[in-house]
Amino acid sequence: MGNLKQRLIKAGRDYNYAEGVKVLNSTGTAIAVNKIVCVVGHEGPYVKVALADQGAAATYVGRLHITKHEIPANGYGVVLPWRLVTGLSNANPGGAPTAAGTVLYLGSSGNWTTTKGAGRMIGTVATAGSGAATTDGAIFFSGEGVHSIVP
Repeated sequence: MGNLKQRLIKAGRDYNYAEGVKVLNSTGTAIAVNKIVCVVGHEGPYVKVALADQGAAATYVGRLHITKHEIPANGYGVVLPWRLVTGLSNANPGGAPTAAGTVLYLGSSGNWTTTKGAGRMIGTVATAGSGAATTDGAIFFSGEGVHSIVP
């Protein structure tokens, strides 16, 4: 049995790598970093993932994850159940800066939005971007978000 020294155990900051899941992207197209994905099956010991989308009910039910890095087409990568996504010029990829604390919902093609849509909450704005030329915006993604079927 391994011996872990208490002083070597550190809390996660923007993600906890110990909670990462190695997955297979069998979609035939690369999945970019910080995209929201869902489980669509398995191959051997690995789960298969695809981009989650508010317009496709089969992709927004269950636990969602966010990609840690780009996952190549038909290749393996790591997804995370939660993450602080930093370095955003704008916390809302759809347009105007969003206030800290704003609820984020699943958008289309693995993106997030402030529009409720299908109602799947995926996180909150941690820090609103101060402008288009800055990279000080951040969101907190949490994949176990609530799904509301009432618009």
